[in-house]
Amino acid sequence: MLAIRHTVCVLLVLPLLLGGCGGDGADDGDKPRPPAGGGVILRLKVAAGESGMRWDWSGEPRALVNGVARTVGFDADGVPVVGADVSADGLYTVHFPADAYSRAKRAFVLPPAQFPVSGGSLQAAACPMYGTVRTTGDAADVTLSPLCGVVRIPLAGDAHIASVRVEDRSGGAVSGLFPFDPATPEIVRNGNFGNLPWVVLDCAGTGGGVRPAASGTEFCVAVPAGDYASGLSVRVTDCAHRSATWEIPGPCAVAAGGVKTLVPLNYAPGEDLLFAEHFDNCVWGCDYAAETGGYGVGAGSSVPSPATSAGTEAAYVAKGAGTPGSALFETSDYNSAPAASATLAVRRDYLRNRGLYDWQRLFYAAEYRGCLCGGDVGGYGNRGILVTPRMAAAGEPCCAELSFRICLERGMESDVACMAESGVLLGCEVDGMPVDVDVATGTDISQSVQGVTRTAVLLRAAKLTSGVWHQVRMSFGAVAAGSAFRFMPTVIRDVKNCFWIDDVEVRRTGRYAHAGDCVTVEPTTERAAAGEDVSRLRLRLRPSAVLSMANETTYTVTPGYGMTWICPSLSSDESVWTRDIAFAEKQLAANGCKVWCIHLPYGSATAARNRDLCAAGADRAASVAFFTRAIRAVAPLKPKNVLVHCNQTLAFGDGSSAASLALSLHELQTVADEIGAHVCVENMSYGVGADAAVLAAAVDEANALGSHRHEVRIAFDTGHANLYLTREQPGKTVVDWLRTAGARIGQLHIHGNRGWNGRINDDHLMPGYAGRLGYADAIGRAGLWGEFYHTLLAECRYRGPFTYEISTRTFGTVAGEERSDNVSAPWTIAHNYDTYLYPAFREYANRK
Repeated sequence: MLAIRHTVCVLLVLPLLLGGCGGDGADDGDKPRPPAGGGVILRLKVAAGESGMRWDWSGEPRALVNGVARTVGFDADGVPVVGADVSADGLYTVHFPADAYSRAKRAFVLPPAQFPVSGGSLQAAACPMYGTVRTTGDAADVTLSPLCGVVRIPLAGDAHIASVRVEDRSGGAVSGLFPFDPATPEIVRNGNFGNLPWVVLDCAGTGGGVRPAASGTEFCVAVPAGDYASGLSVRVTDCAHRSATWEIPGPCAVAAGGVKTLVPLNYAPGEDLLFAEHFDNCVWGCDYAAETGGYGVGAGSSVPSPATSAGTEAAYVAKGAGTPGSALFETSDYNSAPAASATLAVRRDYLRNRGLYDWQRLFYAAEYRGCLCGGDVGGYGNRGILVTPRMAAAGEPCCAELSFRICLERGMESDVACMAESGVLLGCEVDGMPVDVDVATGTDISQSVQGVTRTAVLLRAAKLTSGVWHQVRMSFGAVAAGSAFRFMPTVIRDVKNCFWIDDVEVRRTGRYAHAGDCVTVEPTTERAAAGEDVSRLRLRLRPSAVLSMANETTYTVTPGYGMTWICPSLSSDESVWTRDIAFAEKQLAANGCKVWCIHLPYGSATAARNRDLCAAGADRAASVAFFTRAIRAVAPLKPKNVLVHCNQTLAFGDGSSAASLALSLHELQTVADEIGAHVCVENMSYGVGADAAVLAAAVDEANALGSHRHEVRIAFDTGHANLYLTREQPGKTVVDWLRTAGARIGQLHIHGNRGWNGRINDDHLMPGYAGRLGYADAIGRAGLWGEFYHTLLAECRYRGPFTYEISTRTFGTVAGEERSDNVSAPWTIAHNYDTYLYPAFREYANRK
């Protein structure tokens, strides 16, 4: 699927400018460069015309003069000149460029990539030329006949252009090997096996691309002469991984020595296109699927291009079928993106030129003609892993479709897993046939390839024809700025496990309900004014409240979902605090995150009673001392809140009291004031503090015991409240609990459960869950989440982030692997928030 298709119906046909001392000379900045060697100086002229076409002879191209390659220089007037040995018969025959002409085959190579020069000019070496002259003197003019025509593309747009690809829509040869008849003189478009119907103008350079002028810039591409009866296709890509395509209807006759100028094109990819990579600058090596050779640099038909290549060299060396265009990009650095890798097997400029430098993984990857290969073909020392760049253009989470073509190695012995690094898999089809992606029934998916949070589609080698291209489309929810997509075999090594991908596109297919129709609240600990209109307010989302402080993804993934305020948990092991907090400091700075709340450690039924704020005597003192050390330890992270449980566990019920809790909270708030944080006390499903009125009174008493700079507040856990209420106060709901807590709310733990049924079912379900576990979220079943959200905003006047606390749950075995539902990840949480919980609030607000 191409990014944008335009039809352009107007073409201007102009002849090439005839070479003279100015029109075909060096640019004004070039200095005279006398030719090396030879007793005769030949001045190179190109037949004149009226198009204003300029030839750029820079780059020290070589001409073949009487079979000897000579470097082109310039005389004092800027005219290209070449030295030649004296000819006995006075005849001088020039084939230009020398590297493109094969005397053995009597043919010119038109390489699959050309390179741009100043606007309106054509790199002389991109157009084969031929000429002869007889002279007995020491100098003569040689008139060269261009053997190609030029397609001139006036292009405007706000982008850094990476490539311009011109294709014959009928499939006729545009680059490759073309027989040359000096009698005519002309090259023959004979469909030589391995020739290509396209040629690419590689504009990327070292990654910066070419930025068109405000009025437009002319991009010139040499193509063989021909009628092009079916027209041309022009695809433009930019350095930000976008693309647009224009279809030019035929006939589009291009004469040798002529210029065909398109009407001005405006490059403006659609807003729905989040990413496009067609590997148009990857032109070296063979075509694996077609089993044809290609071209590259370096020596030998079976040797990949050398690792020293910059990617901007003209490729005239024939490469055999099966030969990649490059060596492996990375050889041992499994976990680093190319930009961070210390084991790159090619130059960084090469990767920048190919548009691959910002990919997240290129492990055992190689360039082939027009596509990218994952794997070590023939060696199988490791599997290839390809991970796209992040979807920076996505912005807020949305629904999107990933489309790509894939070719499996002949004799493939591994499946290929395709997945979002962060996103919710919603659907898939291969060659138009649907794939079952339901985790309860799907046999061509897996939750074990990259962990349970990422469901992969398995492209089965047994179900796909190897050696041919297949079209795959995958749909996802919660695609955001941090999302990327992964492709890799399921078998690591020692079997045929290589694959090729091409035409990778990601398109936004839909925005979530109310996107753009809400007012996002930036988190603050300040309460809102009473009576504010809350009907369109939207709290910032936060990921799970129990992510480890030492977990890198706590900081790296969540910002892509707008979750820049995070809530890491502090380890129960006091000996690792210094290490973990130092790690967190670095990650916060590197990823632009801030800490809303730190979940401090909590006790268990088997631990010593040293984390129970409801206890009396020495147990209470030990608990306060422990949390005092914890609060002071996290000071470098500058949290807005620190969270403690209201009690440790039912196993230590004796001696617990609300009075002890209030005193403990007062003492801890005095410490928290030192670091500028609120103490937030979390309600449990049992014991002191489970009841809203009891906990609210304890908080009020704690705040009254001293003059604090920050208030003690309540961290409201909806699941705990639901368990307590269904057991102790049937008929009461979490909304009732919330109203009792009122404006004391300072932190949230959002999740559901099935309620009390003779045991404590702290399920930590997604709001509204009614899936494959055999039970459902009772809060959602009662239709309370919309009213809950409204009460939180309007009556509690809470304006902090909306924090989920979800637990992944295993439900059974499918296709030989354990499957899970209610999966907890930043993207699954974002999808639930945008498809269920926030819409429930808006529906409730509209009813009110």
